This record gives sequence, structure tokens and C-alpha cells, in this order.
Amino acid sequence: MDQERRKRTRVPIRIEVSVLLKGEVIQLQALNVSLTGILCTSDPHFRKDDPCKIIITLNKDFQITIDSKILRVGKKETAISFISMDEESFSHLRKMMQFNLGDADQIDGELRYPAFD
Repeated sequence: MDQERRKRTRVPIRIEVSVLLKGEVIQLQALNVSLTGILCTSDPHFRKDDPCKIIITLNKDFQITIDSKILRVGKKETAISFISMDEESFSHLRKMMQFNLGDADQIDGELRYPAFD
């Protein structure tokens, strides 16, 4: 059996997200999210390593915008890696994950360790 390599908790979440790819906005369904990436439904426009932006609308006045890169493309699911985001977006992402997981300490505990080697 393969050893789990993930260092961040994946939180199951079913929300609409937008992917800005080459000037086009693509609406998708998120399946799960971590502090380092998101798994969502797929789209025929996606290609591995394409840069994109993930946009998560929290309410009519605020969106989380994350510079990202398409990591893996499947027929039904696409994994997208987060590259960078501003401090406010990170704070809202963390709070969204804490709320949906129901364990704020688990998410905060992950911040003590680097996500990447």
C-alpha cells in the first residue's frame, strides 16, 4: 500500500468555484479543499501545468482569489495546486476550512510545519 504523502488535511466541500484560465471563466464544483490546493470537477479546456486563478465567492462582497496551477487532469476530476494568495484570502480560506471540518485546531496545527519539502 502506498504511504500517504499529503501534509495537509483535505476538507470535503461542495461549493461552486470559478477558474480563470486564459481569459475565460469556467464554473465548476469543488469536491475538497486543503491549504495547498483544491479538487474540483473537470473541464475539457484544462491541461496539466496551465497557470490559472481559483475564485471562491464567499458572499456578494468578497471573493478569495488564488494564483494556481493545474496539477492533474482526469475525466471527472481536476487537481489544482495553489501557488500564492494574499494574506486576507489565506485567512478566509483557513476559516472556511476550519468551519467545514469542525476542528479549527487541526487546521491551525498544520501551519506549524512546511507543506513542501
